[in-house]
Amino acid sequence: MKNIRGCKTWKSAVSRTLPMFAIILTILFLSSTGYAQGINYPVGSPTGTSGTGNARTDPDNLFIRNNIAGLTEVPMTAEEENSGKVNESGNSKLRLSGEFQLSFYSYERVRNFPSALPGGFGAESRANIVAPGAAGEVTYTTGNRKYALAMGTYQLFGFSSKIEDNPADLGPRALFFDARIASNDFAFGGAVRLHKKLSVGASFIFGRAFLDLEAPAASTLLAGSTAISRLDVDAVGAPGANVGIHYRPTEKVSIGLNYKSKRSYDLEGNFSTFAVRPTPTGNQFIPVNPQVRVDIDLPTVLEGGIEIKPNEKIIFAADYRFYDYSDALQLIQIRSQQSGQEIANQAVFAKDVRSIRLGSIFKLSDKTKLQLGFAYTTNGIPAGNVNPGLINTGGSDVSGGLSKKIAGYWFNFGVAGIFGRERKIETARNPIFPGTYRGKGVLFGFGLRL
Repeated sequence: MKNIRGCKTWKSAVSRTLPMFAIILTILFLSSTGYAQGINYPVGSPTGTSGTGNARTDPDNLFIRNNIAGLTEVPMTAEEENSGKVNESGNSKLRLSGEFQLSFYSYERVRNFPSALPGGFGAESRANIVAPGAAGEVTYTTGNRKYALAMGTYQLFGFSSKIEDNPADLGPRALFFDARIASNDFAFGGAVRLHKKLSVGASFIFGRAFLDLEAPAASTLLAGSTAISRLDVDAVGAPGANVGIHYRPTEKVSIGLNYKSKRSYDLEGNFSTFAVRPTPTGNQFIPVNPQVRVDIDLPTVLEGGIEIKPNEKIIFAADYRFYDYSDALQLIQIRSQQSGQEIANQAVFAKDVRSIRLGSIFKLSDKTKLQLGFAYTTNGIPAGNVNPGLINTGGSDVSGGLSKKIAGYWFNFGVAGIFGRERKIETARNPIFPGTYRGKGVLFGFGLRL
């Protein structure tokens, strides 16, 4: 009887969690205003400095993504960039900057002790993730530095994740998932210099997102089949605001504070799945295709940073970021558009996430710069809600990059190694999906500044 109860417990959990695996994965990548600054990808943009940028004023920074208030302090001539000192009576400056990123991430879960799933000892689940993205912005700063304007776009496109249980371990119970995700954000705003040492700025952001997921239909899986269901939803919206402050007490020190508001997506589309009808000769699988809605909240983010310039050759920067997931990522539901009735749900009950980022830039010459960075991000998913499709180990990255001025244009190349922490989930805390979870990856970035 004990084994039967365990099997029923597993089946009940599967029926609740299977439709939601890739939705959670989506949230982890959409839940930040930057490309890869979610729970699991500590790396941000620019790549070579691990995304530090809240207080930075060098022209390689992406301001509207980090802190738009710093645009009043950005160098507008080669002389200012090389000396590290800005003038207040120059010419107005139009600046174009962008970066393309491509990341590869391998994630695995090894169930290295018995679980409620029969035959679970030694079972493995793997995910291979490829995520290309791009970020770019156009900025305008007046010669007297009284104000600045900016607009930017941030794309995560072509994201693909395939999650696979090892058939050799699980046989017909092996599960397969295929997710295709895109997130396209657009932002515009400006900054005003209130004092030669103090500027404030704000931007408005909205976006488009879609999710196309193929996964085993929970209802048919419980009936002994692995028929595939498909969730295809998208939305335009998720409006939000960023508000920043930039303070420069001395020529060598800058301080930045930034607030990103909570944002909400109402994803709508189709959920192609199956209903099970018992018959005297066996189960009959009936296709159903309801119009559904999935509401996803992106968390409030609080950021602070400092930039120190000991001399004109060196820049040190550090950021601290707080993601309020406890107010955003709790219970995710798929609902019928017509009736509003819940079709499936996933309890996440995420914890708040914290990230520390360090970056440095060394000017080797007027045409060459070396970049180094490091970041650490905590995990946000409690042990009881972790599963093979919920990629969340937290972790760190180590990055480096090179900037080179060629024919009047700055070219940037960066690379980062991403190292997820190993999480050991015990059966007592998660009887359905215990095991050892770990992951690692690499991210390449290529940028251009005009």
